Amino acid sequence: MERVWGVGDVCGKGAFTHLSMYQAAIAMADIMGREWPAADYRALPRVTFTDPEIGSAGLTEQQARERGIRVKVSAAPTSSSTRGWIHGPGNDGLLKLVQDQDRGVLVGATSMGPVGGEVLSILVLAITEEIPTERLRHLIYAYPTFHRGLEPVLDELSST
Repeated sequence: MERVWGVGDVCGKGAFTHLSMYQAAIAMADIMGREWPAADYRALPRVTFTDPEIGSAGLTEQQARERGIRVKVSAAPTSSSTRGWIHGPGNDGLLKLVQDQDRGVLVGATSMGPVGGEVLSILVLAITEEIPTERLRHLIYAYPTFHRGLEPVLDELSST
């Protein structure tokens, strides 16, 4: 047997459909002899579809500290002031970011609230591509979206 491929739960990286699809794309590219980047699990999104949704990516604060990363953590509640007049009541949540202080990039994030998994998307990109936190602070976040809740959390990371 030349090669063995595995996707999904058998790989031990998490029981998520989106992870199985990601791994399947890598396996298919290899089977077909196509170039494809190796698997990168640094910012694996994990979403629990409850009400409110709870999503996280990358390392937790504790995991980062255990790896010897000097972290700075910022967290802030999200509330009706973010999008309440459109979404209605019950849209409170929380955003938490874990930054590698030495490199100035995010290594972990948590988003809880309405569309918590959707808000996580930009944070997955930021972790994977190691976008400087300072650069994230200066993006234009559409109003009124739940992504606007990132602004005060990012601002707190830049304060000393």
